Amino acid sequence: MKYKIIPGLLLIILLSIIGALTIRDKLFATELEKGSYKVDSFESLPNKEITLLEAYDIGMDIAKEYDKNSELIFMNSVNDGKINGSDGKKGNWQGYITLPNKRLSIIFVIEKGKLKSYDVIDSDEQLPIKDEDIKVDSNEVVKKAISEFKLEPGNDNFLNGYHFRLIRDEKNVFLGVGGQKTGKRAEIYFNPKNGEYLGGIEKK
Repeated sequence: MKYKIIPGLLLIILLSIIGALTIRDKLFATELEKGSYKVDSFESLPNKEITLLEAYDIGMDIAKEYDKNSELIFMNSVNDGKINGSDGKKGNWQGYITLPNKRLSIIFVIEKGKLKSYDVIDSDEQLPIKDEDIKVDSNEVVKKAISEFKLEPGNDNFLNGYHFRLIRDEKNVFLGVGGQKTGKRAEIYFNPKNGEYLGGIEKK
């Protein structure tokens, strides 16, 4: 017995199969388990130095693939032995992002301006830094730290050049610029929303 193929029906079946595969791919793309993940594109992308906001965007992009409500807890530049950062750019960064809908967190690692890897761990309750709290970039505040507060680049085994970090306490969010003054480690704090000076510390 021969069966007659109905073109319209065949098209519907093919579209149904493609649709099912697309849905499956999307579901698997958003699955996330605890562990360490390496980024395949790290080796192929060019090396560069990036600002704090550029590093923030890189970290948030990977986090929001899994949870659209992801929020930063903290992030900072990482020492690479170079006396740099006077333009607000560093090659190495790391940060901690919470994924509230997954009850997990991501620790991301950027090297040479590129996302290298990220670790997925259990989440803990910490106050997040909201996206609307971060409007001022590192290239802006480092100019103030140098011109207004005479901050110099660090030059020791722990801190080379200028460094940057985003942290918060119960009330305020801080964008810190690290370096040295009169040969001692120092950090100047600014409001990352408007660039306002918030204070500073100097190691004795």
